[in-house]
Amino acid sequence: MNPCKALLPAVVAALLAPAISQAAPTAQVATPLTTGSVRLDIATGRVEGDVCLSNSPANAQGHFVLNAGLNVAQVIDGEGKPVGFDGWYAPGVDGEARVYTLAEPIAKICVQYVGAFPLYPKHDALGDFKGMMAFNGDSARFTEQSAWLPQAFDPKARVRSSQSRYDLQVDCAGCRFLYLNGSPAIEGAQGRFRSDTARPILLFGGSGPTTRTAQVTILNETLPTAKVDALSSTVQKVADVHSRYMGVPLVDRPTFLRMVTLNQIERDREGSEWGFATWPTIAMSGSIVNVADSLLAGGESAERRVQYIAHEMGHYYFGTLNRPQGPYFWVLLESSAEFLSIKALRGISGDAAADRYVAGLQAAVNKLSTPLPAFDAIDGSSDLGEMYRYAYAPLLLLSLEKQVGEAKMQAFMRGLLASTSPKNWPELQAIALKAGIDTKAWQHWQESCVTGGRPSCR
Repeated sequence: MNPCKALLPAVVAALLAPAISQAAPTAQVATPLTTGSVRLDIATGRVEGDVCLSNSPANAQGHFVLNAGLNVAQVIDGEGKPVGFDGWYAPGVDGEARVYTLAEPIAKICVQYVGAFPLYPKHDALGDFKGMMAFNGDSARFTEQSAWLPQAFDPKARVRSSQSRYDLQVDCAGCRFLYLNGSPAIEGAQGRFRSDTARPILLFGGSGPTTRTAQVTILNETLPTAKVDALSSTVQKVADVHSRYMGVPLVDRPTFLRMVTLNQIERDREGSEWGFATWPTIAMSGSIVNVADSLLAGGESAERRVQYIAHEMGHYYFGTLNRPQGPYFWVLLESSAEFLSIKALRGISGDAAADRYVAGLQAAVNKLSTPLPAFDAIDGSSDLGEMYRYAYAPLLLLSLEKQVGEAKMQAFMRGLLASTSPKNWPELQAIALKAGIDTKAWQHWQESCVTGGRPSCR
């Protein structure tokens, strides 16, 4: 998932296809396992970790990354033997993290580390973003982007293994509840969390309330019953649409997390919002009430919230059940979720709402002064920015649906879910042919909509 996708789409302010065949998600590729313990204190900003990482990709067993504010005490292997490492002097850096190089690749590493971070109880920091290990005086927030846990690192591809299964003990002095992404929140200052499904590991420890319904969990804020019901109802409607379309029940339900950002005083003064999604967590600055209010108000404001929630819920399919890789990573991850969100918007808010949204995407693409990479020619080095992920590629998927029909498009989306990530255009075409899209129709779409990166179909 895009680590910093805004609450509303980055590029803009019908009926469901009938069920065809039951699609099954791809088998989970072997993923890292993170185990051990972490201790933190929200009154001092201190963090201590004794964490092991195993089952990393073969090309990432000689390196790991850790937040630059954390100091490594020692590294040992799975048998308890000390392991030499470099990373102190003239270190490599990957965003928020320092890159450590082991003396030799090993299958299991255990890292002991400690660090301390500034407190902002007045919420008067100059800025805040997803990569910070954030202490605001009464809560702590660490996301996978912040590398608060050791992450395997491929130095050639410069890719972190940011998703992991986990079995972690967390102790947080000053916390009334603890939450680890993908597990139920635990009341209290201590808890053990386990997940057999690979997740981007986010930790939040706070002092606020917890509300649970069958559809949603709301952390760190109390909402009136009517507003909880509005969120729950919307989530259930989206789950129904996605489950019918993809042929696989949507098991994950979102956790809405209220976070008071480090610079909340400035955001409140400006009336701005900031949020991010680390599925199944949807984190929002200030107040979740704003989302519920929009849903209750109706109109275009409600439509935007429906589309956003539907996009993030689409990541249960593309991002959780199917974890994209390769040159089509961003298209499979974000554009597929955006396509599903448009289907949900049409099913929940109606044709006019979906048509307005699609028109906004097309208008944004039409304003571009430089051509976008052609979909049939992208490779691992292609720059697929936000406009490509959230506007152009979803429009391409819609254009394919228009040419081949809703039933075959639905079969194609289910085929993408059930397949390993295609590495090139012929492999993508093979998935389309298996879904019932004939070669002539596929080539016509390629020639009229795809080749050359044209902004719209001719």
